[in-house]
Amino acid sequence: MYDLLKKNSAFFFPYLLFLLISTSCLALWGRNDISLFINGHNSFVTDFFFRYWTNVGLGYLILPIALVLAFINFRYMLMSVACFLVAFGINDSIKFALHAPRPATVYEQLHQAFYHVPGVDVYAWDSFPSGHTAISFGLFCLLALISAKGSAKFFFFICAFLVGYSRIYLAEHFITDVIAASVIGVSSAIFTYSIFTHSKAINKFARIDKPLIRLGS
Repeated sequence: MYDLLKKNSAFFFPYLLFLLISTSCLALWGRNDISLFINGHNSFVTDFFFRYWTNVGLGYLILPIALVLAFINFRYMLMSVACFLVAFGINDSIKFALHAPRPATVYEQLHQAFYHVPGVDVYAWDSFPSGHTAISFGLFCLLALISAKGSAKFFFFICAFLVGYSRIYLAEHFITDVIAASVIGVSSAIFTYSIFTHSKAINKFARIDKPLIRLGS
């Protein structure tokens, strides 16, 4: 595990820094104040960006990723599908079991005003954990694990982080929902990567590391 984290430090170092800073802020100010602070610092540009960037965390993200990986490496394509299913299954099982109120519901009960980004449907329930965040951290972490360049690994962290941030900015989730979901996503990526890398049964397939789809074949 240590070697895996060290090899992919361009993703995991900023991720661990994110966990440290966010949990420290939670201890000092609490989830409501932090979430309202992020939601309250807005502009036309950030409204536009986060309104659309948040959609990267939808489950549909698996489709283009799996398709691209099918042209590169069959093992990687299988990893991406498995990672998505694990992250989605764990996250949504917890979400629907807890049926926790979302920020809009909590703020209404506390008579606290929040900023509603124009054009965004704000939901009332099933807040914890954030599905968009779990899926984006899972798939982007997996892409970081299979990427060779450190710059790409860092880029994938930023992509995932911005999805998580967007969920708070749009008042769809609390910071606690995002933190927990990121752990689910990253853990799912590490788990599936390890299974598909070290499984003797999977390694027996001769074409496992060849493209599933070949152009011109």
